[in-house]
Amino acid sequence: MEEPVKIGHDKFYIGEGETARRELRVIKVSDEVIQVQEEVHGIIALVGASSSVNIKKEELKNLIKVAKEQFGWTDICE
Repeated sequence: MEEPVKIGHDKFYIGEGETARRELRVIKVSDEVIQVQEEVHGIIALVGASSSVNIKKEELKNLIKVAKEQFGWTDICE
């Protein structure tokens, strides 16, 4: 499997003087599948049955660019 490509990152205040760090990455799983990974550090995680990724408009643009240029998905639009 290829190395993940970072498409976004930021820091945010979560209270009591603590700041969390977030990174958003994408990796090609197969010719038809990509995986978006969100890593957050600095927050105590709760276990749940569902998972979601928060993506900003600029990160989505970066995701489309990576999918086209690095993964060869030339048939998707912006």
